[in-house]
Amino acid sequence: MRIAIVSDYFLDYVGGAQTSMLQQRAALSGAGHDVLMVSTKRMRGARVQEHAGELHIGPSFTIPGLLLPVVPNSASVRAVLRDAFRRHRVEAVHVQTEFGLAHAAADVAAELGVPVVHTVHTFYWASEGRWHLALAPLTRWLLTRFTGASIPRLPLSPRGGFDNLLRNLTLAMALRADRVVSPSAHQARDLSAAGVQGEIAVVPNPIATSGRASVPLAPEAAGHPSFLWVARCEAVKRPLVFAEAAVAALEKAPSSFTVDFVGEGSELQALRRVVDGRHEIRVHGNLPHERVLELMDASAVVVLTSLGFDNQPMTIAEAVSRERGVLYCDPKLKEGLTHSGHLAETPDAAGLAAALAALSSDPERVLQLSRGALIDRELFDPANYVARMTALYTAES
Repeated sequence: MRIAIVSDYFLDYVGGAQTSMLQQRAALSGAGHDVLMVSTKRMRGARVQEHAGELHIGPSFTIPGLLLPVVPNSASVRAVLRDAFRRHRVEAVHVQTEFGLAHAAADVAAELGVPVVHTVHTFYWASEGRWHLALAPLTRWLLTRFTGASIPRLPLSPRGGFDNLLRNLTLAMALRADRVVSPSAHQARDLSAAGVQGEIAVVPNPIATSGRASVPLAPEAAGHPSFLWVARCEAVKRPLVFAEAAVAALEKAPSSFTVDFVGEGSELQALRRVVDGRHEIRVHGNLPHERVLELMDASAVVVLTSLGFDNQPMTIAEAVSRERGVLYCDPKLKEGLTHSGHLAETPDAAGLAAALAALSSDPERVLQLSRGALIDRELFDPANYVARMTALYTAES
């Protein structure tokens, strides 16, 4: 098949959605399908670049702090997409964001009679504080203008403001898609409750590339474990909570474990301040994906500290694919962690500190999680993903 995967996001930014899209392309391409990757890119001069199966569109501007590129659903953008979809003879348009570029792609797909599949990477938008409440009406107007879409006004978040608006924006794309995909069952249930009609396909994120075989965890590595935290360094991923937990645990048992933080975002500098002076904790900022995999192989346990935000984090898929267990704190995120997950008793810093202390003093438990990953990683097999998705791409509406 000929498939267009469409994302409003920069694909070189560390994030689960970006990683998932790249892995999906690898899985589909590896199975012989032709994939056109459409995304935004920081560019000088030219607004459009196409090379080797990738179509890049320069954003009109990027929202500071969020690093969110803005591409309006304009006639010129639709013309670029229309030309590309025709030249590549695209048979399915797979949108994986909900902003202007995704809506432009959906408009062109409808015009060309091509089915639109929408993967929802998160329905659980969350922001800090209450400052955004007064700005929600203006933001709604801007989003309506840039997407060209009608955004519902359902009460989907008790916090209101941006959270509610962005959940409604996500719902708007899901409602217009021919088929909707959720990587997790719990998010699929919430989308159905919000009003998405028909079956929502639950298709876990695939892991299709590794570059090298995974390495079983060595007993000596389990005896002095290294914990890897990798995500966007934003409040929704709770890096500061985990940093406080790590510092507290190390104060009680110095040098009993090490921690690597990978990712960039608005809380990166605050993270550096929290861990300053602890030689056991290293803050790397953004790193290439291959380097992240090297750190994952060098670690004993991967850490996931989001709470109420994620649906099926790529952190889980990547960790179990590398034979590593996962320390997590959100009880909703059990899918993929049946045998490889260690759930903290509480999601706060105290609960995470206790989990760090427990794992760093119990090498057999760490090894057990690693062995369990060999079982859990079957959920993320690329062949399963390709079979499920091609069936959705070709299904009758």
